[in-house]
Amino acid sequence: MKKLIAILTLTVVSAAAYGVPFTDVFTIIRHYSSNADLHVYDTSYDSANKNVLGSVMSDHFGMMRRYAKLQDENILFDCDDYAFTFKSMVSCYGMMLGENYLCGVLTVKQEKEFAGVPAGGYHALNIMLVNDVLIVVEPQTYEYTPLAEYPNRGNIIGFIL
Repeated sequence: MKKLIAILTLTVVSAAAYGVPFTDVFTIIRHYSSNADLHVYDTSYDSANKNVLGSVMSDHFGMMRRYAKLQDENILFDCDDYAFTFKSMVSCYGMMLGENYLCGVLTVKQEKEFAGVPAGGYHALNIMLVNDVLIVVEPQTYEYTPLAEYPNRGNIIGFIL
């Protein structure tokens, strides 16, 4: 536990001064799920604030509703599509604001219910750094929780930033 606290403290200090080095994110993810397949493409990332998170959620929701032409859009547009479009929206906000926000796509074995998604099977959702805290975002319901409290954190299979 002391090691995790030290890592999280280092992450906050690094984020405040220089952005989050990808190695800190690796270390945190590996703490919870040692066999996760991790793919990171930049050397450091910036933390968004809650205003950016709220704007992204609002715009993503609006975009999803505009393009949902089918009675049940989840048949063709499922969890991975929601997660990648949410990540893209965060990247667009970062580009407009001159930031490199940390937002990735997680794939997990969904052993426990989270944010209205029942247990069972595999699932894709987002991870984002907001106010220097790694949070997990369910892009279909916009509910989120700190990674440290996410019930499937030990079941992360893949991670792409």
